[in-house]
Formats: sequence, C-alpha cells, structure tokens
Amino acid sequence: MSCPQNRILVGCLIWFFGWTIPLVRADVGIVLYESKGVDARRTSSGHIALIATNLCAEGIDRVRTCRDGEEPGIVATRYANLAYGYDRSVFVSPIRGHFMATTDAARIPVLSSGGTLDAMQIEYWREHLRPFLPPLSQERYQELKAELERFDAGRTFRKLISMELLIGVLGPQKKEYPTEPIALIDPVTQELIPNGRWREAIGTAHMRSSILITAPTTTDQEELLIPFIEAVNAQPFQALTDNCSDFVEAGLLEVFADSGLRFRPRITNVANAWITSPIEVGTEFLNYAKRQDVPITVSLMPMLAGTRRPTAAITSIGRGALVPTPSQGKLAFAMKIYFNTLNPLLGLTSLSVDKLSRFVDVKRLAHERGGGDLSRIAASVGHQNKPTDEVRKAWRREQVRVFGTSSCWKAKQQEFDRLTAQAQEVGLLNPAERGLMLKMGRPFLLPRLYERTAAALQHEGMLVTGMQSATLAAEHFLPAEIGQESVKTASAVVPGRPEIRDMADSDQPDKRLLAFKLMTSVINYDLSAEPVHRRISQAFDEDWRLYLEVAQKNGLRLPGETPPHEPIESCSCRQFDEGKAVLDAFGEADGFWNWLGRESRSTAFGANR
Repeated sequence: MSCPQNRILVGCLIWFFGWTIPLVRADVGIVLYESKGVDARRTSSGHIALIATNLCAEGIDRVRTCRDGEEPGIVATRYANLAYGYDRSVFVSPIRGHFMATTDAARIPVLSSGGTLDAMQIEYWREHLRPFLPPLSQERYQELKAELERFDAGRTFRKLISMELLIGVLGPQKKEYPTEPIALIDPVTQELIPNGRWREAIGTAHMRSSILITAPTTTDQEELLIPFIEAVNAQPFQALTDNCSDFVEAGLLEVFADSGLRFRPRITNVANAWITSPIEVGTEFLNYAKRQDVPITVSLMPMLAGTRRPTAAITSIGRGALVPTPSQGKLAFAMKIYFNTLNPLLGLTSLSVDKLSRFVDVKRLAHERGGGDLSRIAASVGHQNKPTDEVRKAWRREQVRVFGTSSCWKAKQQEFDRLTAQAQEVGLLNPAERGLMLKMGRPFLLPRLYERTAAALQHEGMLVTGMQSATLAAEHFLPAEIGQESVKTASAVVPGRPEIRDMADSDQPDKRLLAFKLMTSVINYDLSAEPVHRRISQAFDEDWRLYLEVAQKNGLRLPGETPPHEPIESCSCRQFDEGKAVLDAFGEADGFWNWLGRESRSTAFGANR
C-alpha cells in the first residue's frame, strides 16, 4: 500500500514540511487539544476549537471566503482574556500560524522550548497581530497593574479552585519578563505587547498534542460560519455556560444541524453535568458521523520535539476531578488517593463517574483513524456487519504502516545508538549528552540539558546557545539578518529543516556540529518517547534521512550500509507482509501491561506534561 497524502490541509506533515494539497471540497470539524498545565492537574479536560479548511481569516476575530492565491484554512477558538485591554473572546488564525507560530513553512523549528516559542510569538505579533492588539502605553500598563494588584474576591476564589494559588506556592515559576502577566516586552522595539490567551492560539503544537476531526461540507454550509463567528464576538465569555466547548457546539450545529447533528442535554452526561467539556462535544460529533454515515478524516498532530513533556490525556471534567491518575501530577494523584480512601463514598462516586462516562477514547480514535486511509478503512470496517478478512487485513496493515512495528523502531534505536557512540568517540557529543538518550518516556531530557547550559551562560531557555561552545555567540550560527535584530531574539531562534541542510553543507565545522546536535535531539525525542506520543513513521523517516545526511557531513556513518537501512514505514510493511508482525507499536503500547508501566513511570518521575 503506498503512502497516501491527506486531502485536506490538516495532515501533520503539511506543517512539518510545508506541503500544500489542493482542496476539492470544504471540510469543517474540531480540534481536540490534550490537557496541560493547571488544567491537567485540575480536570484533564483539554481544549477544543473549530477548524474550517476552505475559509480565510479576516483580522483576528472574523472569517471570510478566500481570495485567489490565499492559502485556505482557519482555526477559530474562544478564550476569556485574549489580551489585556481587548474585550472580544473569539480568536481566528490561519492553520499553520495556529499550530506553528509562523506562516512560513521553512521557518518551523525542529526543536521548541519556552524561549523559542516566546520569540516566535513576539515575531508573529509584530508581523500579523499588531494592528489588532496594539502595544500598551506605560500609563495604560500602570493602570492595569494597579487594578490587578487590588484585592478581588472573585479572582482569588477562581485561583483557589483552579489550584493556581497552591501551585504558585509549591513551585513558583520564574518570569521571563518583569511585566508579566500583563505584557511582554518586544526585544527589538521595547514595546509592551498585551499578554493574554492569544498566546494559547499561536504555536499550539509547541505546547500540546492535538487531534483533528473533520467532515465534508458544501461551500454554502461552511460559509454559515462567517456570520456565526461575528455574532459570537458580541457575547461575553462565560466559563460555565458559554465557554470554548459551547462555542464549538454552536458552530457545528450551525453547519451540520440540517444534516442530522444533535447534542444531548448536558445533564444526561454524568461526568460533565454542570459544564460542557471538549470531550463531550467531540463524542457527540463522532456519534453524529457514525449515525449519519458521514466519512470523517482524523489527523494526529503530535507536540513538537523539545523541552516540554508529552501532554495529559483528554478525559472529562468529572473524571479528571475525581478519578486518580498519575498523568495529573504527583500532588493531585496523592490528594485524590487520600480523599478517596478517607471518604469511601467519594471513592465510590469517582468509580461510578468513571464507569458511567461513555466519552470517546481519543487515543484509541487516533490509533484507529489517524490518517487518510486509516479513516477510510476504519469507516468501512465499522459500517459492515461482517467486514471481510481482506478489509480487516488492509486496516491492520495501514496501522502498521502509519505507526510502525516495535521491532522496526527498536532497529532504529540500535542504529541511532551506534551513531551517537561514534559521535562521543570523536568528541561531537559529551558523556552527559550521550547519557540522556533513549530514556523511555522522558524525551525532553536532552533538550533540557541544553536549556540549563544556556541558563548558565545567562541565555535563559535558549536551546541553540546551550548546544554550542561557551566561547561562541549564538549569532555565529544564525543568519546575519536575524542575528542583527537583538541578542535575545537571535539566541532564541532554532533553525528549520531547510536551514539545517544548508548548515550541514557549510564549510564551517561549528555549523555542521550544530546541525548534528539539533537533528540528534529531534531523532532522540521520537525514539525515547512512548509509542503513543511519537510522530507517525513517515514523518520520522523524513527526519531520519536528514539525520543520516547531517551525520555523514560530520564524518559519521553506519558501518557497512550503503544505502542506509530501510525506513520504518517500509520495514513495518515488509514485516506485516511476511507475517512477522501483526500489531503496530502504538497498539502494542496500549495493552494493559504497557499502560501499567507508563502509569508507574508517571508516578515515579512525574506527570507526562
């Protein structure tokens, strides 16, 4: 089976490599984001947004039909407090800007960190958002600061129930800017950029994983979102009664109500009886697709490799608040165990909520439908009372091709280990770098080593600075036009794949070494991640080929392999066809014992965030 290209713009390879695919019809659907930060500790409910593949953004809060030559596709999300001094709640952005914080595919960094994302968001604001979120004056900043410092009972109560106060006391975070949380400081112009939740909608893939679920529509149906989004902007955001989930639910009804989409009253969903949650909306949308025989497309969008941990699974508010899980962190896990043991009635309630919740398993959905062909074959399997053996075999083969087999991933780990051992022998990697590779479930350790090294050099959170010698400046490795802007901006930039190729071809050993360390970190991120958090095999194989090229430019080579070993995609398909493998690595990792191992590691080492 050949490697398919997704028909719509939402395939993850499009953002990683900038491929564009012509649209032959409109698609509307949802983006389900995994939980992170305080939300993960409190509810594990994540976030949700609308996606439309044939509309374009008009400013930051409206949509319109696209003009000739424009790249189509928008994500519309809703937040409270988009920015200080801004009173609207809907935020609209192009798909690539939303996920990658850049409209230029060549500038998507291979690694991400807090410093990288900050720099990219500031640049995105400077290029695209400044007219809509103008900089604050010093007078306005002082007014907002005074207002924020005044005691407010409602604000204090919200912080208390969201655990923000407790988390702040137990683990205060170092602020990058003295003006936070009101404003960021543009390192080039020194302007005060209004801070707020717009930053959650620019560069989302730097912060969390997500899954995209779309269904075909007519152009007329999709264009119903234009007046809908404009009307919602006039309404205040209400966390309990009109939040992001309510916004998406209403938008889907606007498009699909005539096609049979319905949502049950929230009181019937025991785990979310008091509030609409993302997983509830996603479940009802999928139930509609199954009931009406709608061909949906599911795409998995993993978090970019970098210093952040994989994010927490999407469950529901009720389950997240009551059911103990290590993915929410040691503190929340221990507190729930304690209270459930102390109060058996509470423990019984949590068990009942867990059993009565019939929400979609997002991880399983990604495994069953995470790709164009997977979505199509899974629909065929589901709609046949007795699907043929050929259909079932084609589905299993496609899963193996997309996610790879455990033995093929292990073979790549061994090849990677040989290359990094050579790199250590010749001094390209030091023992500390080598010692942090292939630690299963902890792929963020190597980038964090570079981040800590950068901090020691007074470049807080800058990955590139940490990779290089302490005697050299970050600008030495970066294009002059970027380095001249400012030291902070330059040292935060992480090259994209096209630039890494140029660096590998350079006659400067320092540039070649930096390219090797960057790609080593990228490959290590996939190989040392749990299978359920990895990218698909095709995306990995593209980077593996680049990694081998970069390694060769630095004098490293796999012994006796010309050409190099076969890609994971080909290896997995071959093993399936030969009868050596019937299960992919993702499905294997989803088994009980592997699940138990992941939960144990989360308890021992911390939550996967």
